[in-house]
Amino acid sequence: MRSIGKKFPHVHPATPLLAVILMMVLSLPAFPQGKYRTFSQDDLHAKKAKAGKVIYRTVSFRFHNSSFDVANSLHVKLNAKTTSVVDSGGFTTLTESKGEFTFTGRTVARGDSVRLAFVTTKKKTGTGAKDWFWDSLTVKGAKNGPLSASTDIPTQVQPNGGNVLGYLYKNVIDHNGVVVGLVSTATGVHWIRYIKADSKFFPHTGTPTCLNFVSPKKELKNPKVEKFNDHLVGEVHALELAIIASDNGVTRPDTPANRLGNLLYQVTGDPLDGMTVRAIVHFADSALTYCGTTFSATLAHIDSVVSRINGAFGGPYTAVSFTPLVIAGTVDLSTVTFLHTNPNAEPVTVARPTASVIEAEPDMFALYQNYPNPFNPTTTIQFDLTQQTVVTLKIYNVLGQEVATLLNNESMDAGQQEVEFDASQLASGLYLYRISGEGFMETKKMMLMK
Repeated sequence: MRSIGKKFPHVHPATPLLAVILMMVLSLPAFPQGKYRTFSQDDLHAKKAKAGKVIYRTVSFRFHNSSFDVANSLHVKLNAKTTSVVDSGGFTTLTESKGEFTFTGRTVARGDSVRLAFVTTKKKTGTGAKDWFWDSLTVKGAKNGPLSASTDIPTQVQPNGGNVLGYLYKNVIDHNGVVVGLVSTATGVHWIRYIKADSKFFPHTGTPTCLNFVSPKKELKNPKVEKFNDHLVGEVHALELAIIASDNGVTRPDTPANRLGNLLYQVTGDPLDGMTVRAIVHFADSALTYCGTTFSATLAHIDSVVSRINGAFGGPYTAVSFTPLVIAGTVDLSTVTFLHTNPNAEPVTVARPTASVIEAEPDMFALYQNYPNPFNPTTTIQFDLTQQTVVTLKIYNVLGQEVATLLNNESMDAGQQEVEFDASQLASGLYLYRISGEGFMETKKMMLMK
């Protein structure tokens, strides 16, 4: 028997047993601490995937030999187009002719069964073997009646960052939206409020600066990157969405005390060392709003820290559930050196949303009334498309003169779409908005009141 001293050269044989056990524990690899999920700005800029759409189905069947003492081959014809056989049940040879599969190369005794699995293009359940029969070496067996699949597993389109962005704003975030910066009554301060999902809110590439707008308005609402471009704003927005997703169980892990916002940032010598992720976001918001008390170097450092956190848990999007949407974690916390669990975290208890991320495609074109209406100075125009379509959307005054072009022969995906109209340069009055595409045209009225 080998001595403890030989197993652990730095341990004297007389070392107390408790100390030895402690050293053994410390020598083991770190235990997994849970996989988390964050979002990059590029993720959130992506066009929505058709999340949940069935690409193909994998079906399996169990065929029972009750006809022959020894069966030498099996013939199967399904009621769906088959692209491949993923389990041949031990048969070594497979041929296919006019949709009928013949399996040979093994024997199956009476009373035994074989399992076969196929990949089919059928999008809905109901795949079956419409006829099938056994053969012996000398006798062809009688055809059996339809056989239902014993398993029927869909492979679905996975969500992406665009789906998560839309899901959070539609089903989780309330009408107050997400604020970047701090709402304040102080003079000369500013903040941004996002109240809807729009991929054009990302990605920001501009130098981090204070929120010091030319406009006298304190609040800037729903600015797209082309109008306001600040990398720190984009990173803070992305991290706030990741915290909201974690708090509401949209991303894993969703245990109350270990949510993303509760994690501790620990980097020796860093001014933000020891702060929770939530506190870092609040610090960033404060730095963006209170310009006079923050130097550009500080903003640049905050930007680097927030960007580092956003990049810590990236990777492919995998849905644990489509209804409600739950996205799997990607990277185990134990592998991220600068983030750690917080033993003093207050549990976060928020009701999980129940909505599905799967969006039903409309069965007909529709143009909706803009909202709000009347409006000042921005409004949203929604419409449904049954398929990918090239669309033009223009605004006219009551004389029929074109005053704005919102979409000009742009390709739009099927589903519900929306476009924001900013009429800040127009006078109060009645206007018309007209949409046209492949086989449709419709016009509605809107009222601008300043």
